[in-house]
Order: sequence, then C-alpha cells, then structure tokens
Amino acid sequence: MRSLTVAAVLAATLLSCGGGDTLTPEQEISAALQTFKQAAHERDVSAATQLFSDEYGDTAGRDKAAIKAVVLQYFMGHEAIHILYRVRRLELAEPPEAAHVTLAAAVTGAPVSEAGELEDLNADLFTFDLTMAREDDERWRIRSVQWKRASIADLF
Repeated sequence: MRSLTVAAVLAATLLSCGGGDTLTPEQEISAALQTFKQAAHERDVSAATQLFSDEYGDTAGRDKAAIKAVVLQYFMGHEAIHILYRVRRLELAEPPEAAHVTLAAAVTGAPVSEAGELEDLNADLFTFDLTMAREDDERWRIRSVQWKRASIADLF
C-alpha cells in the first residue's frame, strides 16, 4: 500500500504546474508532466512538492505537509526514479480555472521510453484521477488525487 501512495503522489505531481499567458491550459499541463519527470529523476523534493496546492486534501486525509513527507521518504529510498505516463483524459471547466485529468503511469527504477519495455521491469503501474485548479499565481496545482492499480495495456 505504501508504494501505491508514493506512486500516486509522484504521478499526481506530474500534472500540477503551469501558468503564464502564452500557453493554453493543455500546453501548461504537458509542460508540467515533463517538469515533474525531471524533478523525480533528480529526486528534487522541493520542485515536486511546490506543485501541490496549499488546499490539497485526499481521501486518506493527507494535506500538503503529509504529501511532502511521503515524497521525501520515497526520494530518499530510491537511487533512481523514472516515470512513463500517458494522459488518457483532460477535461477543462469553462472558464478554464479547474481541470480533471486521468492518466496512466509507470514508476520504475530504470529508464523506460515505451510501455513494451515495462514487461521486463519491476514497475508500479497506476491510473490517477486528479482535480486541479489554476491558483492566484496562475499556476495549475493539484487539489486532490485518487488512484488505482493499472496494467501495461493502460499505457498503450
């Protein structure tokens, strides 16, 4: 269960940054995915956790401080973190100040560039449903996340 929580936090963080006037919300989210992959690879707790809203709350009762502790523990416990993901759905509210994002993600200790490579690796696979909001500083942040186990097929 602990790896499920940690993987959820990692993948959820992928989608939480953005902001700026020149990008669409979809582009902000895409850029955030790449930003988080780099933060996870570098095990940068600050970069990862600043992407969660101060208003974050999940069904397990965790707030932003609890998420930071989970991310720190996970990063310290893993020499390498690599994430492969696929956005399955992105719905924006009108005006686009809120979003619901569903993605499938694999978190592993080895580099991976396509889902077919996961069959030979010990990867944690999840589907995440995120609720996000554009906050006062114009950045998209995660307000909540729910997750469940996934299969390799979800990443294709």
